[in-house]
Amino acid sequence: MAKLLLLLSAFAVLLLVANASIYRATVEVEGDSSRGQSCQRQFEQQDRFRNCQRYLQQEVQWGGRYNQRRESFRECCQELEEVDRRCRCEGLEQMVRHQQQQEQLKGEEVEELYETASELPRMCNISPSQGCQFRSPY
Repeated sequence: MAKLLLLLSAFAVLLLVANASIYRATVEVEGDSSRGQSCQRQFEQQDRFRNCQRYLQQEVQWGGRYNQRRESFRECCQELEEVDRRCRCEGLEQMVRHQQQQEQLKGEEVEELYETASELPRMCNISPSQGCQFRSPY
């Protein structure tokens, strides 16, 4: 009888833990959805990182003079600072995809664009300090 009671108690605890995990997972998924909408609003307000786009374009194409790139970089860092830290990487990735499609970039240019964009938070000395990790464009 004692073994049965112990077994039932263990089963009840297991059931409670499983139920709590399901609830937590549901809350996190719903939270991600609202964060995604909030991030989207921030990107639209930031005009999709216009200065970051200019900086990356100058870096990839080496068309801009050093002073122009430095000014664009400073303005890009300001744009990134104004966006919620949890939205920065998502915004940069959207901006890079948009720039890739708009300019019809391919191959090494695309790789360089993604690589430079992923390092922008670190270069600007803002979080995420390790940079961003984007899904592969290929």
